Amino acid sequence: MKYIYLLLIFLLSQCAAVNIIPLAIEDSNKNKNISLIEKYIEEPYQVDGKWFYPRDYKSYTEIGIAEIEIELNNGDLTTNKEFFHNDVSSGSHRSLPLPSILEVTNLENGRTTKVRVNNRGAYSSTHIINLSSGVFKELNLNSEGGLVKIELIDTNESFILSETQTFEEEKKVVEAPISDVVVIDAEIPKSEIITNVSDIQTIEKRQYNEIYLNIATFSFLENAKIVLDELSNFKAKVYNMTTNGGTQIFRVLIGPYEDVNKLINDLKDDTLKKYEDLSIFLI
Repeated sequence: MKYIYLLLIFLLSQCAAVNIIPLAIEDSNKNKNISLIEKYIEEPYQVDGKWFYPRDYKSYTEIGIAEIEIELNNGDLTTNKEFFHNDVSSGSHRSLPLPSILEVTNLENGRTTKVRVNNRGAYSSTHIINLSSGVFKELNLNSEGGLVKIELIDTNESFILSETQTFEEEKKVVEAPISDVVVIDAEIPKSEIITNVSDIQTIEKRQYNEIYLNIATFSFLENAKIVLDELSNFKAKVYNMTTNGGTQIFRVLIGPYEDVNKLINDLKDDTLKKYEDLSIFLI
């Protein structure tokens, strides 16, 4: 254990936390005696060569595209062995605890409802969640995909791995690449878990002015310009920004999009699929 602990300290010291636009917000671990391993709730896993890290999030907010769940049919078992049905308010996510209760907002009209995450899916930083067709109907989302905000309300902490986990489980966590999730101080109040679909609010007002797609972020302008040259078919620009820590960065952004359908169409373009730093943010 001594050597594993030293290895973790070394790996963490090599990771530079970049202050990015916070699509995913995790609470900061203030107790330095708690190891990184205890933050995981499942073993890290790979999909198409990309690593994912289920965690014990105390708070989590993310903006991106929701798509209809097509991998599950009525009666199929979800990842945590619940029965799926299209009329039930459920969703699939790549790293949130199973189950989790989210508040999902359609940013096109402001409609909000509670969703139970009980399945793994939506393995993307732009396509962030799959939702049952019942949720799509309640939120009046476009069947081709809609722009949403998801916010964690509560989780079932009985699924968290304890210190008594086996050596093999611990070894899999240590050997996986360190996650690049940015840790930011943030807390949202916990509220009562709601699992039915009846709690829906209607505002019927678009929740943003413009949408931007972040392609990549660099420390050097020359590297940003190289990527910009590869995006001649898109309305891309390099933006010079300063982080809260005073570091100068250069973002390659496409936008603004005033129409989410145009954004979804661009995301299907093979040119963008090679960029792993894709993210969506709003103004």
